[in-house]
Amino acid sequence: MSLNRYLLPLNLLGELIIITLWVLLGNLVPTLLDIFFFLGFCWMVSTLLTKNYYINRLPGLLINALNLSKHFILYFLFVFVYLQLVHKTQISHKQIITFSIWLFVFLLIWRVIVFTLIKRTLKASKNRQPVIVAGVSVASIHFKEFVEAHPEYGINILGFFTDKTNEKVKVLGPLSDVIPFCHNNKVSEIICSADKLNKDDINNILEYCENNFISLKVIPDSAGFLGRNLVTTFIEHMPLLALRKNPFDEATNQFLKRGFDILFSLTVIVFVLSWLIPIIAIMIKLSSRGPIFFVQERSGIRNKSFRCFKFRSMRTEKNAEFKQATKNDSRITKIGAFIRKTSLDELPQFFNVLIGNMSIVGPRPHPLKLTEEYSQKVDRYMVRHLVKPGITGLSQVMGYRGETQHDLYLMKMRVRMDRFYIDNWSFYLDLKVVWATILLMFRKDKNAY
Repeated sequence: MSLNRYLLPLNLLGELIIITLWVLLGNLVPTLLDIFFFLGFCWMVSTLLTKNYYINRLPGLLINALNLSKHFILYFLFVFVYLQLVHKTQISHKQIITFSIWLFVFLLIWRVIVFTLIKRTLKASKNRQPVIVAGVSVASIHFKEFVEAHPEYGINILGFFTDKTNEKVKVLGPLSDVIPFCHNNKVSEIICSADKLNKDDINNILEYCENNFISLKVIPDSAGFLGRNLVTTFIEHMPLLALRKNPFDEATNQFLKRGFDILFSLTVIVFVLSWLIPIIAIMIKLSSRGPIFFVQERSGIRNKSFRCFKFRSMRTEKNAEFKQATKNDSRITKIGAFIRKTSLDELPQFFNVLIGNMSIVGPRPHPLKLTEEYSQKVDRYMVRHLVKPGITGLSQVMGYRGETQHDLYLMKMRVRMDRFYIDNWSFYLDLKVVWATILLMFRKDKNAY
């Protein structure tokens, strides 16, 4: 269900009222013409340029704040330039900044209220889109389960069409009955499972949908090319499909991620590690002999090795860098057990991030021996080295951390999560992983040892 018809009028009306009231109460500008400029030009133009309301899902507080931030930054620039040109002798920079900060807070509160009301309204609504699914696959069953768990999307799956019997879903008939069923029933959308339909089936359904104003969507197959993250490229006028789209190849994404890495790592180093390192160093020295830091060669981006820093959590011994930690490992010291469970042993890697051979979020870097071993055992294992390794990662917050040498399934799931992260990266995903990591530090994790 498209949310734009709800969001656009509700948000615009509410935000225009909030801006008007705030400008009047703050006595920021003296004339109604100025207020009209604030409403008619600055906010509306920034709305059109950012396409702020045109989204396909109901966002939470964090993504609301990020979306509004992009919109608001552009708006602030318009306002600042206008005030400097028109009222440069009457309004101070402090007034403008104070006005903007409070306005941002009010607009964010309003936006969260609107989205929450829409979500609850759609959840309670009985007016849902009638949808059928052609072909039964793991992906189409997952789609059905997701829709049933999220009624706010307003989708009612009437059933599935398949030439094979299946007890997991409601089967309405064979694939040949898709068009007759749509003709006799009010169906607004057909979902096709690509790997369960042949070319003729898809073409027939596509032609029928185009002639009868029915929306058609395709769930990509999980094994073939359609299941991969393909991207169209061109050589002159000749289109080609690239096997994998790497979001980190785009300069904007590289700048955003590196900027976040530098800012975040500097903040932690200055405000946390500056006083925490001496404390942990003393505790490590009192617990056992040896260096404060454990330095190990690990696999980095494009499988280039780098020196990874950690607080030493084990007693020193020969060839320690080649041995993976296990549950109840006798080498782990008392302070080592604590810093490993709380992930404090990873904090020195913020220096790796600042240097540039790691990122805040990414696939966890493995020792060279582990990389060599699992590259032969796990399909597409080396894909995880397309990006910089991270202090934390999606696989860790999803529960796939800890010992892997006796559990090939755990490593396969870890690599699968890493590949998903690379294919679907966004700045918002990084923020979610960071937040989930912070929460995990205060919870008991059975795989943290």
